[in-house]
Amino acid sequence: MQIKIYRGTHQIGGCITEIKTTTHRILIDIGEELPSAALIASPLSDIPGVTSGTPACDAVLITHYHGDHAGMFEKVLPQIPVYMGSVAKRIYEVVQSTLQTKCGKGNPERVRDFKEYAMGKPLHFGDITVTPYMIDHSAFDSYMLLIEADGKRILHTGDFRMHGAKGKTLPVLLEQYCKNIDVLITEGTMLSRPNEKVISEHELGAQANKLLRDNKYVFAICSSTNIDTIAEFYQAAIANKKPFIVCEKDFQAKILTIVTQSATSPFYRFNKQKIYSYANNLHAFMAERGFFFLGRTNTATKKALESFPGLLIYSMWNGYLNKNHAAFDSYKCEFIQAAVQNGCRLVSLHTSGHATAADIKKVCEITNAKTIIPIHSENPEALKQIGIQKQIVILQDTQSYTV
Repeated sequence: MQIKIYRGTHQIGGCITEIKTTTHRILIDIGEELPSAALIASPLSDIPGVTSGTPACDAVLITHYHGDHAGMFEKVLPQIPVYMGSVAKRIYEVVQSTLQTKCGKGNPERVRDFKEYAMGKPLHFGDITVTPYMIDHSAFDSYMLLIEADGKRILHTGDFRMHGAKGKTLPVLLEQYCKNIDVLITEGTMLSRPNEKVISEHELGAQANKLLRDNKYVFAICSSTNIDTIAEFYQAAIANKKPFIVCEKDFQAKILTIVTQSATSPFYRFNKQKIYSYANNLHAFMAERGFFFLGRTNTATKKALESFPGLLIYSMWNGYLNKNHAAFDSYKCEFIQAAVQNGCRLVSLHTSGHATAADIKKVCEITNAKTIIPIHSENPEALKQIGIQKQIVILQDTQSYTV
């Protein structure tokens, strides 16, 4: 087998990995670059046989719906099947439909045509077998992929972590299904953030519970698809008998409904009778009862913040608010600053969607991988400094590696 990382060897996001034999070829992820990648300059306009020319690829398999892993799906030639987890596909269709409605950029029709894969069920592409395994990440219904061909085993982790609601199951899964790996392709986001404090989603929920108990009006700026964190906020709101209000009925409420319909755990069940969509006629109710408001940096949230200046929880990565970071988001920063100037008290309560260095090391050890290739990292070389006694190969974009 041959591995080629088209993009993602020295940046977070924009990931595209090719695995091929002499007769068959698949791609894992087809991601857009994050804004911070502008400093790295790794343009990728074309992948022959995938985005142009005669189709020469058996499938594109997307590990989860975040744009830096799925965002270039429209460029894939229509004859090539694109795969995604079934629940992730439904969520991504809502995201794309909303983009299409609001700014004419989404393509829900193409997403609707995605093929689906499921936990533990092998897919066969000629002499390549791919088996998906569900993992914990800030995107719901995320997977790592085990690829087998030519008598070799490659494990592509996608984005993962061990401190979310499902994180504790990963070591058991790896022990059972993913031992004795020839090549481990692992994400390494946190390798460039060694000093970042990472709390568990459970700890986040406990802190949220206290904040809702001590404050009548509570807002949170949070990614609309960060389901674990939203579930923790929802449980805290229910525990404190606070109405759970979302800023957009046709978007956020749809996503929570999809999660509820697919969930086997009560942790992910959102009772639609207890979820309110924000509107002016709710103001008297909100003033009397207090509330938890799940918002985004949009007009509806801005109006509610101006009407009820209370506690504002910023539940996203702090790098977006750091003027010295390449990922700085001036609009998001100005939105938060305006709320504070209007009388809101700001607190940061967030946890990473990515594995710590210690957890990456644990995955390397459990899988007993002979060779490890880091991707999705601004500092892949740091993998050599965390005590892994295996061969670590640092590739450059478009460079190939033969297994």
